[in-house]
Amino acid sequence: MDFEFTQEEKMFRDSLREFLQKEFASIADERDKKGPFSKEEAIDIMKKFKKVGIGLDPESLKMVFAEDPMLFGIFAEEVGRVWVSLLPLFGMSSIPAMFVPLASEETQSRLMPKLERSEFIGCFAETEPEAGCDTSNIKATARLEGDYYIINGTKTWISNGSIADVAFVGAKDSVTNMETFFLVEREVSPFETNELHKIGWKAAPTAEMFFVDCKVSKENELNTMMAKAWSDPKLMETLPISEGMMALFSQMAPFTALMTLPRAAMGLAAIGIAEAAFEASVKYAKERVQFGKPIGKFQLIQEMLYNMNVQIETGRLLGYKAIYAISKGSPEARRLSSMAKVYCGEAAVKVTYDAIQIHGGLGLSDEMPLERYYRDARMMTIPDGTSEIMKLITGYTILGKGFAAYT
Repeated sequence: MDFEFTQEEKMFRDSLREFLQKEFASIADERDKKGPFSKEEAIDIMKKFKKVGIGLDPESLKMVFAEDPMLFGIFAEEVGRVWVSLLPLFGMSSIPAMFVPLASEETQSRLMPKLERSEFIGCFAETEPEAGCDTSNIKATARLEGDYYIINGTKTWISNGSIADVAFVGAKDSVTNMETFFLVEREVSPFETNELHKIGWKAAPTAEMFFVDCKVSKENELNTMMAKAWSDPKLMETLPISEGMMALFSQMAPFTALMTLPRAAMGLAAIGIAEAAFEASVKYAKERVQFGKPIGKFQLIQEMLYNMNVQIETGRLLGYKAIYAISKGSPEARRLSSMAKVYCGEAAVKVTYDAIQIHGGLGLSDEMPLERYYRDARMMTIPDGTSEIMKLITGYTILGKGFAAYT
């Protein structure tokens, strides 16, 4: 069993780490306090990422999702170490971006240039006021009228929602009553948004979204787009989906398969936050003198550092094992990604709590990044599925058909 990254993966990690340190480490604390990114700031950030090869155009997406999904895990972990508010800009935008090459020709003509210029911001609009983790109970509807669907509904807690060009919207077909997804362009099918404020991820925009008679080409519906891809090998090649992910699509519902990678990545982003807090704590434990000696010599401090380190190492292994399972199309992918999401998120909360404790009064200061790490870590246990629902999914995957606790 090989626990080492490949040479290419190490080079990707090292260059990304250098880039994040240079561009964002020095500004993260102060900029985070000012609240959500504007659309202009978000685009500027995306353009900076594109300079190091991380973009939303089909070629760039294939590199981090299809050719080597491990790169997305590395990306999430390294961003978590520096400023996790950056993660939704790329992570959530990538979901609608991957389907743009399969959309109608009109949609492609408007959006492909934005993807190429790194001027595209997207969101994944699934969660609703009365349907958080219970995605089977969504109320948004899609009614087919001729060549268009008419979408009505409200979404909430949507990352990038307030600044998104395109929303990948979940809605129930009014005829079949089955959920599907649609590419909804703000420019041609306007929707309203309302910014939401939260304890962590302060710079990451989050919104309520209101869809009122939004008119969407039937060509931009998920099943239609996938059928288009299946019928044309050249189009299939444009999809930034690995062979493993395609195998998962054949084993489970599209939404279930689609969420395995984001959940594993969320776990690794949480571990990135924990790593930053741990590294700060080790440094402080060596420097801070109390009762005539560095506090690192105190047994209780060493025990805290031990627990922090064990949780980080365990979380990293679980997170990357989940991504490995996804890349191989393993039936274990759903269980492992759910476990990684829970374990890593909860571990980050514990690690950042202890980091504040080790720093004492200094840890409570908003002049230090420790309080940001703690607030951001607390966020990791809820988006993309709460710890509780992830545990129930894990229980179902262990016990099998007929043992779902939430049906």
